Amino acid sequence: MVASRTGHTRTNEQRSAVFRQVVAVRWADGVSAEGKQGYRDALDALTAIPELLALTWGDDAGHFDGNFDFVAVMDFADFDSARVYVQHPLHQTYIRDHASRVIGERVIVQHEWTPPPG
Repeated sequence: MVASRTGHTRTNEQRSAVFRQVVAVRWADGVSAEGKQGYRDALDALTAIPELLALTWGDDAGHFDGNFDFVAVMDFADFDSARVYVQHPLHQTYIRDHASRVIGERVIVQHEWTPPPG
């Protein structure tokens, strides 16, 4: 199953370099379908945090063994905005009530990125 959601995004005219965070996760052993969906729903709710400019996520397509199970891509104006996002109460609740319960392993990559002109 492949699913994807996109949060709010600025227009290309307003875009310059952004700070991007990519998070790949493997589900913890025994996580139910309901637990995974609760995680996805909680992730979508993070778009209410103003510093999060864009969010795209999806389940692995399942074409190769060994892939991580799920990925989320988040864009911020800069690293300082990402730090504010991490401290936001909604994000702290997401970590405590969802991420910490369903994630068995994660890999995070952060980089600056400039979207191509529209």
